[in-house]
Amino acid sequence: MKKMLSVFLGILTGFVALTAIGGGIAILVELDKFPIEWLDGTPFKSFNIPAILLIVFVGGSTAMATINITLGKKNALRYSIVSGFLLTGFILVEILILKQVPPGPTPIEIFYLLTGIIISGLAFYLLKNRI
Repeated sequence: MKKMLSVFLGILTGFVALTAIGGGIAILVELDKFPIEWLDGTPFKSFNIPAILLIVFVGGSTAMATINITLGKKNALRYSIVSGFLLTGFILVEILILKQVPPGPTPIEIFYLLTGIIISGLAFYLLKNRI
């Protein structure tokens, strides 16, 4: 059962890594455009910095977690806990500061918020229940 949960954790972190890195790049090269008005009242003048933060912190941390899970490294679960917190935090900040129309949270934000919580929770469970 624990092996199956570890595989599931690796699939989740891998999925988030790919979508965060891909999504961040899509925003940077303007394949994915959002209304600039959504940034009113935030410290950002464009979506470039949020896109870079998405790539580096969310994509990078989940990629590290995925690699470490795949290789069976000792700290894989700790990387996963941190990556889940970073994803959850990123989405919470996004929900709170963006002036989305209609107002958030959007279904995709809810999906990723829950995914971040599941990643951290599952990794914590596996860490505490090691044999």
